[in-house]
Amino acid sequence: MRRLAILACVAACGGSPSRAVGTLRFQNQEPVKLVNDRVPLEKPPQTFDQGLVEYYVHQDLIEPTRRALTVEESRRARNVNSLGEVPDSAWFENRALTPEEIRKGPGLGGPDRSQPWRVVGVKVGGAAIGITFEDARNDRYVLKFDERNFPETESSADVIVQRLAWAFGYNVPDNQVVTFKREQLTLDPKAEIKNRQGGTTKMTQADLDRYLGMAESQNGTYRALASKMIGGKIVGGVDPEGTRKGDANDRVPHELRRDLRGQRVLWAWVNHPDIKSQNSLATLEPEGFVKWYTLDFGESLGVGARTTATPRLGYRSTYAIRDSMVSLVTFGAYVHPWERAGAIPKLRGLGDFESEQFDPATWSPSHNWRPTDMADRFDQFWATELLLRLTPAHVQAAVEAGQYSDPRTTVYVTKTLIERQKKIARWALSRVAPLVDVTVRTAGTGLAVCFDDLWLRHDMGKAAGTRYDAASFDYAGVPLAEARGIAAGARGTCATGLRAGTSHDGYTIVRLRIHGEGRDDVPVMFVHVAAGPAGVRVIGLDRR
Repeated sequence: MRRLAILACVAACGGSPSRAVGTLRFQNQEPVKLVNDRVPLEKPPQTFDQGLVEYYVHQDLIEPTRRALTVEESRRARNVNSLGEVPDSAWFENRALTPEEIRKGPGLGGPDRSQPWRVVGVKVGGAAIGITFEDARNDRYVLKFDERNFPETESSADVIVQRLAWAFGYNVPDNQVVTFKREQLTLDPKAEIKNRQGGTTKMTQADLDRYLGMAESQNGTYRALASKMIGGKIVGGVDPEGTRKGDANDRVPHELRRDLRGQRVLWAWVNHPDIKSQNSLATLEPEGFVKWYTLDFGESLGVGARTTATPRLGYRSTYAIRDSMVSLVTFGAYVHPWERAGAIPKLRGLGDFESEQFDPATWSPSHNWRPTDMADRFDQFWATELLLRLTPAHVQAAVEAGQYSDPRTTVYVTKTLIERQKKIARWALSRVAPLVDVTVRTAGTGLAVCFDDLWLRHDMGKAAGTRYDAASFDYAGVPLAEARGIAAGARGTCATGLRAGTSHDGYTIVRLRIHGEGRDDVPVMFVHVAAGPAGVRVIGLDRR
């Protein structure tokens, strides 16, 4: 059984270290990779379940008003290890997927087709109809259909974004685009119709045909999103603030979780403006712990903007008072970003998705969501590093999983995602020192600290014009050595000639600064190293 680790605490050092390096010191141990938050609970936790009206009033009116009347300090994310990474947990898993794995998705590749699907019920809520069925494996799925006159939009967008969210590391449902004929469905004798009030009636063949008749078909073939029901007992959505009452494993307030705050980058990339508690899920697993999911991506990729004729989605929130006032005082003369967007092709399945006017700094969901509202440049750097691990082949595989019938739509969405990815990278990597894959080794009588620069790795600048300065300090912050004007290497850079500290297991702090290519104002970064069982090692990163 895999051993669980508890997230390490960061200890403040005694004495008065140099102002140049600050007071932050790390414990001399390996960075935590797994959080022990799967301990069985004695009883189920409290359920978090707000109605939409109550939720929007609370998040868009009550909470913003309260915060406006309160002096709040910005708070850094807390569920991070000494390298600023998010360890694996019941919320998030660090994954390295191949394009083929992304194309297939997190499940078995869709429902079993060896026998007809047994329809066991229909849930009717507003305009949305979900036909629930069980396949030959007794796995339960919900069929969700695209809106009439907008074929392939929501089904494709949901699967594409589900694949990308899964590749990032989030728990998602097993969703697949499926096509089927009427004979693939058979009615279970116990099938029921559940209405919005919670009542049920026995379902008949006529009912099934009537609900299928609400969906579009081509030559008797239906297309839908098949979403496998998530296992476990549902205990509501994700609370936007605080922790779940009754869940002893849930120790970090949700607004201080980097994995939730960093979602702002992911949702901006795919233009998923419909962020809310109702589009997340917490389930009590059979093992007795709570697992957290994100779901319902059908309005992403500009689909919501197209199906509701609301082009502002992703550019401004529902209650953007400032934008409304600008329009008012200019008598409508001001041109909003979504009004400047170029012509988006009218391709089958495509939403109002573009990259020209996209600005990651100003992207906005429709409603307030406390974790992403609190995202700082460190959270967004962490998420951007994950984003950049997705190559064009990964992106194309996700889009292909959406099964657009028009190959031009596949090409357009893939191209637009890659263009938006580059915009996010240039924005996020300019606000924090983007030095990664940091290692340390002994070199003669000193140390060599090696690293790679994401800015150069992703061709946003030239190595020939980039230089680095390095300086080492001991545990107390006393300067030890300097190395200036270090040339950037094509495959990483090493700063050598750095003296090591002599106390606290050779604790040494190395300051790295970037110069050239217009990057002189990028904040510095500190690398903390110490001697371990197998030699000197990096024990912490302090990005400023």
